[in-house]
Amino acid sequence: MLAAIDALRKDLKPRLAEGLTIVRDNPGKTPQQWSVRDADKATVVSFGLIDRTFFWTWDEGVSNHYAKSGETMTRIVTGELARFGHLSDGGTG
Repeated sequence: MLAAIDALRKDLKPRLAEGLTIVRDNPGKTPQQWSVRDADKATVVSFGLIDRTFFWTWDEGVSNHYAKSGETMTRIVTGELARFGHLSDGGTG
């Protein structure tokens, strides 16, 4: 399951719009979580894996979204980043 997270992370890194970066929030700890952050270090989206379930949040954990499928998580996170102009390629990958 971590392969899906690694693939998403590797796919997003070169495509993020200028000023955005992807970081591991809690190295060596669980839940395993990464965030896309802007130049001011504000979180755009966080995503990760807990108990064999993928999660993501756009509002720092106020509302969380879950999927059992890495493909679903990847499609939604990538699609929403593109929709809000956070991908340099507009989401065409």
